[in-house]
Amino acid sequence: MSMSGEREDILLQVNHVRYKKNNGQLYLSQTRVGWMMDESDTFAVSVMYNDIRTQKISPEGKPKVQLQIVLHDISSYTFHFCNTEGREKQVAERNQVKERLGQLMTQNRRQPPDELMEKKRMLDESEQLQQLYRALVPTAIISVDEFWKEIAGQYKQSLGPQLDVGVSGAFLADVKPQTDGNNGKIQYNLTPEIMSSVFKTYPAVRKKHGEYVPHRMSESEFWTLFFQSHYYTIHTNTRTQNVFSECSKHDDREWNRDVLSTQNDPLFDLDNIYEERPLATDSDLKIGGTKAGSNAMHALMIKRFNQQSLNIIKAQTHSEKEKLLDEIAAKNPTGGGVVANGQPPTTDIDQPKSKKARIEEKLAYNDLEKSSTTETPALTIHQRDRYLTGPTQNTFSNSLHPDQVVRLQEQLDVSVSRWQPTLPNSQDAESATRALHHFSDSCRKGRSAVGVRSGGQLPGNLHKELGQVYSSAGELLRHFWSCFPPRTPQLQEKLHKMHETLCRFHNVTIRPFQEMAINDYNCNSSILDHLTEMFHIANTKFENWKARNSR
Repeated sequence: MSMSGEREDILLQVNHVRYKKNNGQLYLSQTRVGWMMDESDTFAVSVMYNDIRTQKISPEGKPKVQLQIVLHDISSYTFHFCNTEGREKQVAERNQVKERLGQLMTQNRRQPPDELMEKKRMLDESEQLQQLYRALVPTAIISVDEFWKEIAGQYKQSLGPQLDVGVSGAFLADVKPQTDGNNGKIQYNLTPEIMSSVFKTYPAVRKKHGEYVPHRMSESEFWTLFFQSHYYTIHTNTRTQNVFSECSKHDDREWNRDVLSTQNDPLFDLDNIYEERPLATDSDLKIGGTKAGSNAMHALMIKRFNQQSLNIIKAQTHSEKEKLLDEIAAKNPTGGGVVANGQPPTTDIDQPKSKKARIEEKLAYNDLEKSSTTETPALTIHQRDRYLTGPTQNTFSNSLHPDQVVRLQEQLDVSVSRWQPTLPNSQDAESATRALHHFSDSCRKGRSAVGVRSGGQLPGNLHKELGQVYSSAGELLRHFWSCFPPRTPQLQEKLHKMHETLCRFHNVTIRPFQEMAINDYNCNSSILDHLTEMFHIANTKFENWKARNSR
């Protein structure tokens, strides 16, 4: 059945549903919800799931069994279930629609993969890249994988290195629970950025996510248990303890290791924040019982706050430490620096610093100090003989005196004022006749070649399409010529692919555009002579290389 001009499979159909006091049927498809009045073949209501903000149901004591759909623009649609079999059947159908609609809304709100979002961002930021995609991919001139590998790959390299986004200290507080209108059910709207922050801050949660999703539970179930675990609340249940109990033990071990590593730092002592001693694990609170009192609860909260802050700092500095270890491994590829237990050698960043050195780090700022050395640009000499010989002496270096310049200007003004045009002496009659005859022939033939190629004389839409054709062709030709000289098998394979792509582009794009410009806009056939010549040169180059390679 067609709900939006395209045929879609109906997943659920419920009869005896009123909308604005009209009887009809309610339909749920894969992408939208629709309502059709009886004895009609068109949908009076058709709403995409992405446009729905929430759904509400009528209270139990209300005589009418209703379902309301609220959109993001605050507008709403209210459907009245009026099955003749009674209220019990009406409530069952309403609940069936409510549950299925909630599932379909969740599926359609699912975030696309990060790779797809990155591609969409690149196309939105670069209009030229978007035009190339529309000109090459839908017409099957080049495949999608080849486009993102060859064309968009070099564009991504031109953007330079991407900065790694840091972790916000309040990323868990930013996840605000919301009710979906279904009997007070709480929903957490997670974004890929928040998930990435959780994985960076808690590596144990990333490991659990890989173990459980999607083998043992779905994505939504995993994150529901996460917000019911000790990371988000102090009251946990048995199921969350079974999933995240190992994460809690891993975090406690990391915490104890971090506390021991900072004991030698005079400016960073975590032991002083507790009245008696730091709680090693959450089980200490249970062992203390009533004797521990509120002080133990406060100490546990402080420990968790510090633990999260320290994990965020470690997530920021982890990449820098990995780079340093990679440099050490590169300098010692034989692995001689690895000790018996398989751990890497101790670096300077792991060594405790003295109190004087730590105070100097707090007081001294390298970017504010004067630089003792002056960096000079390096001189690169491409032609040594010309550099050693130097420039030749300029024999025309004599300059005019300012008074001479003034006198010459006055003489020029006088000559111009006294000049009288003599038209009979400008051009002889025979030359003028030949020029007029040539101009008349050009007018009879129509628009000249020079006039056709002038962008200002072309219609606006044709001029825009001509620019897009030249842009796409120039990008393909640039990739083609970058393969020369094809000294490696990879370049030879790319050269063959680019030659086939150029041939398809000429047949699919250039030739139809030329015919359209001639037939529809009465343009000269030489409108694409320059572009055709470039393709001819590229084809000749490829055939010559292929002939030499075969010999």
